[in-house]
Amino acid sequence: LICASFLIAAYQDVRERSVLDVVWAPAIAGAAYAIYASYPGIELIALKIALIGGIAAFFTLLGFVGQADGIAIIIIATDPYPLSPLPALVAAAAIALAHIGYELASGNAKKTIPMEQFLREQRWIPKVVIVGESRTAVDRDVNVARDEVAANPDPEATVEVTYGVPTVAYLGLGYLAFLAYLLVANPAAFAALP
Repeated sequence: LICASFLIAAYQDVRERSVLDVVWAPAIAGAAYAIYASYPGIELIALKIALIGGIAAFFTLLGFVGQADGIAIIIIATDPYPLSPLPALVAAAAIALAHIGYELASGNAKKTIPMEQFLREQRWIPKVVIVGESRTAVDRDVNVARDEVAANPDPEATVEVTYGVPTVAYLGLGYLAFLAYLLVANPAAFAALP
């Protein structure tokens, strides 16, 4: 159930840079079952969820990551494997570094694009709206910035943007890579997962 949610969420994140809330319903059911199946050793999972979930919620509230990113991190923390979420997060980081390196080499790290392109392509995070000589900074919160610019688009404006990385896709692929590794390296541990 968690994998199904991550596959759909990763697809949506790559295409639209947003994930519908309903996508997480199977993952939440799978996480609840994983917690239930881990009884009586539920203390480790509860500690992981509290620690990782607290960090994810804090980063989301500060606007460092999107809401779907925070949810994905919490879902990964519910995995009952003792070393989890570290292997999945390390795999996600490797995938993210490779993709971000590619985007940097392609010149997508920071640039200025026309308002029309900004509104058409969901992959950009706005930093500054430029109209003539006037530069207006937008909210630093990634959950607010795009909506702020899209609310009053000026067709003559350009937007200074950075590339909005598909973090949920990285986390989903990292989680799937972790499960694939576990299947190959430790089939008994994989089979023991709920």
